[in-house]
Amino acid sequence: MYQLEVVTPKGIVYQGEVEQTVINTSDGEIGILENHMLLLTNVVPGKLRIEKPESEPVEFAVTYGTIDVRGDRVIVLVEEAFEISEINVEQEKQILEEALSKLEQKETLSLEEIEHLEKLRERAEVLLELAGVKVR
Repeated sequence: MYQLEVVTPKGIVYQGEVEQTVINTSDGEIGILENHMLLLTNVVPGKLRIEKPESEPVEFAVTYGTIDVRGDRVIVLVEEAFEISEINVEQEKQILEEALSKLEQKETLSLEEIEHLEKLRERAEVLLELAGVKVR
């Protein structure tokens, strides 16, 4: 068991002793158990699954951020974290449509604008898929 904190700019979303954490990173999905090697890596939009002994896993939808693993303590710092049932499907569809529409005019956009729109697109697609909406 180890201490896990999931933190957003709005505050602590989850705090407690856990057996395992499974999260999507820029290098793929990872599982973190007690005494995991030190790790600092980027989190990408996806599902965060928190496993505790003798109880059902707790799942959150998370967006971009960082995970810091330090032996007996893991801190997940993300822009957003919320229960999958709280995903606003209509809002995410609108974000996706706007991002795709703007990306069709790439030649008029700066590299920073393209990167921002690609992140919005990826975020919306992943959240919609977590909510059970077929995107592609």
